[in-house]
Amino acid sequence: MEHLVRMGLLFDFYGELLTSKQKRVFSLYYMHNLSLAEIAEEEGTTRQAVHDLLQRTEKLLENWEEKLLLLNRFLQGQNLLQAVLNSFAKLAEAIPEQQRATKQYREFTENLKELETFLSI
Repeated sequence: MEHLVRMGLLFDFYGELLTSKQKRVFSLYYMHNLSLAEIAEEEGTTRQAVHDLLQRTEKLLENWEEKLLLLNRFLQGQNLLQAVLNSFAKLAEAIPEQQRATKQYREFTENLKELETFLSI
């Protein structure tokens, strides 16, 4: 997984555990794409201090994920959900003349899509 995407997801799961300064600097760097120099100017500190803070914050997020595995479980759930959706799509193709089964499949798929939307929040 790309580093930027991973950091964003880790922030989604564990961001509330960070200090307000960590959240602000992390967000400016990863979500708003500001440079270290721009963040340093905004925070009234040095570029090196911002870099160090980001490194420590990334390490914290990774350590929490290593222990709690929230992101890992979420991604596994997404993969399983997609596998179920694919299986039911194949099932619908295999029994196109059975309208009742197709109707049930559509209802089930809609429910799964709602679940997928819920899980991705």
